[in-house]
Amino acid sequence: MKYITFLLIFLVSSCSKLYKDATKNQKELIISLEKTACFGTCPVYKIKIYNSGKATYEGLRHVKKTGLHYLTISESEKNKILIKAKKIGFNNMKKEYTERITDLPTTYITIRKKMIKDYYGAPTELKELESNIEELFLNKLGVNSF
Repeated sequence: MKYITFLLIFLVSSCSKLYKDATKNQKELIISLEKTACFGTCPVYKIKIYNSGKATYEGLRHVKKTGLHYLTISESEKNKILIKAKKIGFNNMKKEYTERITDLPTTYITIRKKMIKDYYGAPTELKELESNIEELFLNKLGVNSF
């Protein structure tokens, strides 16, 4: 009886760990894009795409859609972004692009575990990747600009 109890406890704890690992993988943030404020009316928002294809858009200020919106991103849409990031060498880019200039919004873009701060002077390829993500969400939200 003692061995059966031990075996049941072991099985339950193993299944629980597998479930937690699977759930964590589904909720893993793989792509994010955030635009910060400037002194004027720059759009301020956050975009997040999770491994499961679930996504959020949070419009904070100076945007057509405010609040938190839940969206679904297809596997092909998600992969298109990841492939473009790999193609442009996202992981080999600098962690920060900035200059001594004031009143520009900052863009924070994260692909998997790498985050890049884009204030000014980022490569054209990075700007295009940011635009691709923005366009995807504009289409999903049914608006032509933030």
